[in-house]
Amino acid sequence: MHWVFLRGLGRQSGHWFRFRELLEKQSEFPFNGTLHFPDLPGTGARNQEKSPSSIAAITEDLKARTVTSLPQNEIRCLFAISLGGMVALDWLHRHPGDFDYAFIVNSSLKGLSPMFQRMKPAAAADLGKAIYTGMVKKDIPAMENRVFARSCNRENPEGARRWTELQQQYPIKVSNFSRQLLAAMRFRAPDPDFPSPVFLVSRKDRLVDPRCSDALYRQYGTSGQYFVHPEAGHDLTTDDPEGTMDFLRRYLRKL
Repeated sequence: MHWVFLRGLGRQSGHWFRFRELLEKQSEFPFNGTLHFPDLPGTGARNQEKSPSSIAAITEDLKARTVTSLPQNEIRCLFAISLGGMVALDWLHRHPGDFDYAFIVNSSLKGLSPMFQRMKPAAAADLGKAIYTGMVKKDIPAMENRVFARSCNRENPEGARRWTELQQQYPIKVSNFSRQLLAAMRFRAPDPDFPSPVFLVSRKDRLVDPRCSDALYRQYGTSGQYFVHPEAGHDLTTDDPEGTMDFLRRYLRKL
């Protein structure tokens, strides 16, 4: 199997951290193929590029950078979280032959969920304070600690330090963050004309209301394609990287 992993709003490939480390140590199915962890345009090592303000443009950028290098006659999987999940749904809709399996974590869509569910009001206030602290007052550790505390439920000082280091190494521009946010706000639900992804939801997500994943499942899901983590926060792979990897292994081996 060959994989593409997509992160969310304002995040970069380095935020996979422990989850990526675990995957890259695997030598058995289903992680024994190529593993791609691309940065979305405007993030990570691509932070000097201008981020598109539409999900479609982000999709096309990532498709050109990943799918062309994947083997044509072997199984392809897409794993995406949050804004990355919007890109994944757009990708599945407009290029249905690119992936055999898709896994979407804690995402949401305009037209299926109200804005106050897509980002909880308390979370929006928290993130606004974080951005002001980091972008205006230039206190990057305080900004990332606040974002980490809202995104993750488990104590993880090493993870929080890693997020600070990433922002210091590859700072995301306010303009690129804003353009990604605009893309997420404008993107509407595509037609359900592709095979059902597997939906994973953190039931204690304090950033995005889990009912958004419920709505996605009603629109695009089929029986047996919806799984709940009872304790994790929005960033499932940071809160439980081992459990997420084990779920993917068991699910695909069962097939």
